[in-house]
Amino acid sequence: MGFEHFLYGVQVNTSLTRPYRFILSCYPEAWRKHYDEEGYTSIDPTVSHCARTSIPVIWRNDIFKGRKEARIRSEAKDCGLASGASFSVHGGRSEAAMLSLATSRDSREAQDDIIATMDKAQLLTCYLHEAVQRVVLSKGPLPLKRISLTEREKECLLWAAEGKTGWEIGNIVNISERTVTFHLQNAAQKMGVVNRQQAISRALSMGLIEPCTII
Repeated sequence: MGFEHFLYGVQVNTSLTRPYRFILSCYPEAWRKHYDEEGYTSIDPTVSHCARTSIPVIWRNDIFKGRKEARIRSEAKDCGLASGASFSVHGGRSEAAMLSLATSRDSREAQDDIIATMDKAQLLTCYLHEAVQRVVLSKGPLPLKRISLTEREKECLLWAAEGKTGWEIGNIVNISERTVTFHLQNAAQKMGVVNRQQAISRALSMGLIEPCTII
């Protein structure tokens, strides 16, 4: 496809404060180290773009508008990442993945070549993410494995997230308080946590419960 460098990264929201991240890359090590040390993830416009949309973005100067953003662009070029594009995919486990493809060529022809391969690159992103899900995410330790909650477990967690007590949840869904506790404990065990608060947090962050669950 004409690209010399790539970086694939995925974030799984296994925790609201400590999400799981996996990176596969052939970017120059010096650039990776500098990028991390400077905390560029928080200001890189390609990262924020891919976090909120599935539409790919080409690295044009007009998206690196601010002084800090322009600095990222300039320093990336110095490290051989002159032109490129970033692609995203958002999965069913509340994970967000991003693939960036880059070349050292900095010309109009390079931009035209990138545009010509956008459809193939987007398809590659989807296939790569599917492979990472199968090989890495699904075989890792909890909570990265596929978690399957029963409808009753989801229902109890959802009402617990609304601040309801076990007794109140039991009245709402017409089961005993003891049965509510049983379902909440089962859900917590499946998600690899030890208490109700952690279970609610993990279920929300991983998209295992959502408002439509009770409709």
